[in-house]
Amino acid sequence: MKNIICSMAAAIALSSFAIAGGNIEPVIAPVEEMSPVPDESGPYIGAGISFLTWNETQDLREPDLQMVPIWQDLEESWTGGTILAGYRFNPYIAVEGRYTMSFTDGSVELDGEDFGDYNDDFSNIAIYLKPMYPIGDFTLYALLGYGQTTIEFEGGGDHDDSDFQWGIGAGYNLTETLTAFIDYTVLYDDNTFDDLAASDIKVDSITLGVTYKF
Repeated sequence: MKNIICSMAAAIALSSFAIAGGNIEPVIAPVEEMSPVPDESGPYIGAGISFLTWNETQDLREPDLQMVPIWQDLEESWTGGTILAGYRFNPYIAVEGRYTMSFTDGSVELDGEDFGDYNDDFSNIAIYLKPMYPIGDFTLYALLGYGQTTIEFEGGGDHDDSDFQWGIGAGYNLTETLTAFIDYTVLYDDNTFDDLAASDIKVDSITLGVTYKF
């Protein structure tokens, strides 16, 4: 009985092979097309709100009369805005230009005490090399460049000076074209500023904004 069943199975297989013309066509699975790697290069623009701080330390002693320094710490802060434009060469490097200016009067503190508001204006223009490191929808980046800072004191004239500028920041991709960002940038850090009589001056900013990639 077992031999009969095996013979019938063999006959059915041979007849099927004959009906198909003796050709066995292998089944080939369709090859899935790989998604193209997104092009991360191209121009972008952006804008943000900036919180600006001017820190100045002065020695008030009379050089001919006093040997011990008399330090006075002055801090002035503004709320302002930043506009920017850049070009991204790949996911890891870009070049970016920024212009920042104050919108409000300067709020002054002298040795930690509120000294009122002054109609002082602040601005900064700079260009940066922007190294980047993407992590999913986040991007960590640095700003390394050179720029000019200008301050116009109420009744004290204009003063400007240039210096190396640097910063660190992070961005988050809201959509394929929109990115939110926050960064901290040192705009000036030196012992002198133009012709101002100061022992140390540091200017920095914190900026929150969005960029649009074309």
